[in-house]
Amino acid sequence: MVNKSKEEDIQRKLAEQLSEKAKISPEKIQEGVTKFIRSSQESLGGTEVKPPYRRPLWYDRFLNLIQQRSINQFSLTFIKLNIVPVVSEAYKFRNGLLFLDLIDKKGNPTPKLEKLRVTGDAFTKNFAIVIWEAYSDLFKTIVVDSAIPENVINYMIERYGYSRPLAEEATALFAYFCNKAKILISSELASFRPKTERKEKEKKVRKRVEKREAEIESEYDESFATLKYNDFIFAVKKDLSAIEFARSQVNSLLDYLTDKLRKEKT
Repeated sequence: MVNKSKEEDIQRKLAEQLSEKAKISPEKIQEGVTKFIRSSQESLGGTEVKPPYRRPLWYDRFLNLIQQRSINQFSLTFIKLNIVPVVSEAYKFRNGLLFLDLIDKKGNPTPKLEKLRVTGDAFTKNFAIVIWEAYSDLFKTIVVDSAIPENVINYMIERYGYSRPLAEEATALFAYFCNKAKILISSELASFRPKTERKEKEKKVRKRVEKREAEIESEYDESFATLKYNDFIFAVKKDLSAIEFARSQVNSLLDYLTDKLRKEKT
């Protein structure tokens, strides 16, 4: 075990070495190193672990993974390579597992996690126990089978100090867990989606539409020839039979316009 003075000495030497390369004062670098270590210690459980608030997809991956193979430790490296590809998000996911009491502070699986390796009704029952115990204070505070999303959002804000967007994400993930565990909650809560997720979905849909429109425009540009005369635009497909048909239609239109002008003059 490294004592505190020894640890501080190591940090100081590391700061001096980095200072020479980065041309920043050792004091500034050591301050940053200390903050990083402190934040890492807090993420390991030094402070109260708060309810998770990120993507349900991560937990689907995690549950599928533990049912396929036995895993002895969930290190940040393992999480990053197999579940969440971004380091900062991997920290948040690991804290979510800590909140659910599925791993300990060292990343080792708990007995609760071992019980989730089963499938079917046995899994649903064991997962429900995990959710009931992890969110026990919420279940004591809110009648979830008749609650509206705003009730849980306000609880997350008041109890854990979350901002509105994070509280919405935490509420949506709570609803996802309840649905997966077949815990009865209100229909409004069960179908709740945070504004950020709705905006992201709308953005993705808009991007798909714009991409398809661009593809259609490209296909149109490559397949059609465009004839313009003042405000009149005529597109002709680049195909011999189509061109012959277009010629007959244009000739008919010109004949019609010629006759119309002659009648107007007489």
